[in-house]
Amino acid sequence: MDMRYEAFSYADPVFYDSPVRWATTEEFDAAGAAIPAGWAGQSKDVWVGRQPAGVELPDQGWKIHVSACMDNAEEILSVVCAYCYDNRVAFKFLRSPALVQTQNAKYASRGSSGKFMTLYPADEPALERCLDDLDTALAGQRGPYILSDLRWREGPLFLRYGAFVERFCRSESGELVLALREPSGRLRPDVRRAVFEVPDWAPVPAVLAQALADRAGAGADELRYSVERALHFSNGGGIYVGRPAGGGAEVVLKEARPHAGLDQRGDDAVHRLGKERDILHRLEGLSAVPAALDYFTAWEHHFLVQEFIEGEPLNRWFGRRYPLVHPDPGQADVDRYRTEALAVLESIEEGLRSIHERGVVFGDLHPRNLIVRPDGRVCFIDFELASPADEFVRPGLGAAGFAAPADLHGFAIDLHALDALRLWIFMPLMQLTSLDPDKRRQLAGAAAARFALPGPPPEPLPAHDPLAALLSGDRAHWPALRDSMVAAVMACATPERTDRLFPGDPSQFTHDGLGLAYGAAGVLWALHCTGAPVDPGHVRWLVDAVGREPRRPGLYTGSHGVALTLDRLGHPRHAHNLLDHLLKDPPDTQGSDLATGLPGIGLTLLHFAASTGDSALHAAAVDSAARLADRLRAPAGGDGPPAAARTGLMHGATGAALLFLRLYDTTGDRDLLDLAELALRRDLDRCVLAEDGTLQVDDGSRVLPYLETGSAGIAAVLHTYLGHRPDPELRQSLERIAAAAVPEFIVQPSLFNGRAGLVWLLHLLQEDTARHDEVIRRHIQRLAWHLIPYEGHVAFPGEQLLRLSMDLATGSAGILLTLGAVFDGTPVLPFWPGTHDAAHAPLSDLRAS
Repeated sequence: MDMRYEAFSYADPVFYDSPVRWATTEEFDAAGAAIPAGWAGQSKDVWVGRQPAGVELPDQGWKIHVSACMDNAEEILSVVCAYCYDNRVAFKFLRSPALVQTQNAKYASRGSSGKFMTLYPADEPALERCLDDLDTALAGQRGPYILSDLRWREGPLFLRYGAFVERFCRSESGELVLALREPSGRLRPDVRRAVFEVPDWAPVPAVLAQALADRAGAGADELRYSVERALHFSNGGGIYVGRPAGGGAEVVLKEARPHAGLDQRGDDAVHRLGKERDILHRLEGLSAVPAALDYFTAWEHHFLVQEFIEGEPLNRWFGRRYPLVHPDPGQADVDRYRTEALAVLESIEEGLRSIHERGVVFGDLHPRNLIVRPDGRVCFIDFELASPADEFVRPGLGAAGFAAPADLHGFAIDLHALDALRLWIFMPLMQLTSLDPDKRRQLAGAAAARFALPGPPPEPLPAHDPLAALLSGDRAHWPALRDSMVAAVMACATPERTDRLFPGDPSQFTHDGLGLAYGAAGVLWALHCTGAPVDPGHVRWLVDAVGREPRRPGLYTGSHGVALTLDRLGHPRHAHNLLDHLLKDPPDTQGSDLATGLPGIGLTLLHFAASTGDSALHAAAVDSAARLADRLRAPAGGDGPPAAARTGLMHGATGAALLFLRLYDTTGDRDLLDLAELALRRDLDRCVLAEDGTLQVDDGSRVLPYLETGSAGIAAVLHTYLGHRPDPELRQSLERIAAAAVPEFIVQPSLFNGRAGLVWLLHLLQEDTARHDEVIRRHIQRLAWHLIPYEGHVAFPGEQLLRLSMDLATGSAGILLTLGAVFDGTPVLPFWPGTHDAAHAPLSDLRAS
């Protein structure tokens, strides 16, 4: 699971929401205190900033970060605020105690963890004074180590060279990221990794020389073990495979960082690691438990050394064997998996029984904490949340769908998780049961029926099953299904808020709350395209938000998509005004991806050229395509923004192919077909042929069939290309990608990275045949597995399945568009191959010479 979603799950039990919404209910006194004369203040997201008037700061330099623990944050804040005010040093700080805990939580970002306050010394003398004075003022105070920084002496002060003001450039993958300026004037990404780094051109003040020298020699010979590879990282520390320094068998080293990796009670990783050591000693000799071999401290970090267990985590074992993720598995495959899965469950039950007999509650039973040995026996790992039954302490962490309700205690917590595992191993959608407890009965029934599981028949389906009946795949149900989905979207609208109109993915807070992918424009686009009424007040919200928010380029996560949507909704004046502002952005700084860069910009320009007859807009679209062509042909590592480094429709070269094909429709220039083929082949070269014969994108750790970053998006554009220029080799690639869209089980229901996107691809590939009719019907029926009622209407969860989403990329709006395309022939995304609407009007009167 992507743990970035955890922080956005705290504010609301139903929807992802900004951490600011829950973490600022009780702020530090300093956040609301009067600002002294001669100072300016501002609040942005989780931070409160203070800037002295008349002090000119450099654009970049050495920042001082101050870390703090939960029990001393208020005191440290008071001391440092007073110092900064007295010495006119600009600074910012986290707004509330809850944010301090979140910043240091187990699955917080390791690159920013520990940062409680940031000071911006104006020059080198000010830097030295701050370090000396605050080191004295904060003597004895504790704080977590900031991994991205250089520590100053023994206190909670840390340093890093970085930007003082926000500037942006394109990363190697084409994404817009925070930037530093090199001496040459060139902008480069201000990379914030969980390791201290100094740009080789950055000035190093003399005051830091000794600290850098001390760091270079610290801790290297304290470890006593050679580390061979890392298995996992969290903000609490890493898990490594190594060997004793003198040689010997492989062992596992589990690291714990002091004051970091906090759980919901505020216990840190060191506290939990000590508990784990004690529990392992208590369970010594059990075959289902690794042996504890050593415990030591090196460079402030604590390490528990455990026996290395041969095998693979249960979630990985599952991923390699689960038959429903492959196209058309045979009954023998299903039967074989059932037998293997039941044997694994039996071993888990046996191991848990032995742990309970020693009087221990495991406390964190889920697939990633179980190792399946080569012989099929299961070993339990990660005992940091375990506790003796007679001194039971409720776990302060837990996996969604496996964590027990508050009314369960002791062994009952493990038995609840074991019951969840019995369902997960056949129907791995346990997160949904946290959103809707009734979902368990439906999933259990589906699992029992598909795998012919032993035991009593499943319980009757929940009372809201009539909603699931709307997903029968029958076109006659479409009007009622559409109305129900629209009602859910409308019921959760929040026009009183300025940060977002509809709840969706956390990206609406970190990227864009207005755009097509995650913002208001995408939801309004979906409602309009499927014939649902659009509330004029919601359109007004979008228009007003355009005036409030920074305008940035991009079709899916930027303002070009907003302009397109406003034009589609009948507000051409607002759309054209927004486009005029966007035309001022220099095209040579734009990326090469469809989501934010030149392909989406060029497609938007084509639309407005068609609707206005403005040849200058068409010329600008042609210029976008020419720049993309130059990047495609350029050798890697050249100057300027790179060709798309990622793969797929939204972030790979396929987005450029879509623009080339749309331009070909307007010009008939066959060189554009050559460019489209070049772009498509670039992305196809990054696909792999899986064992089941499907062609999918390889992202380094798994293969992806989806629309946004997987092979389905490539296939959608490839289909259009082949309509212009047949090619047997590329046709075979298309068929292999289509096979990847067939499987019965898909983890998520969404358009960009889930089942809905695969449905739309298969619908697109049908052309005038019915070869995918039954698969599409099955996919639509299986959407009922993900259905979560919202106020009695059909709704769906977003990414990670932890909360509902209404946006286009991850939530109900995208699924609504897909179903509209299948049942009613309505368009899905703008400029999508094969769709027929005003956004794709031919530009015959604007043919390029």
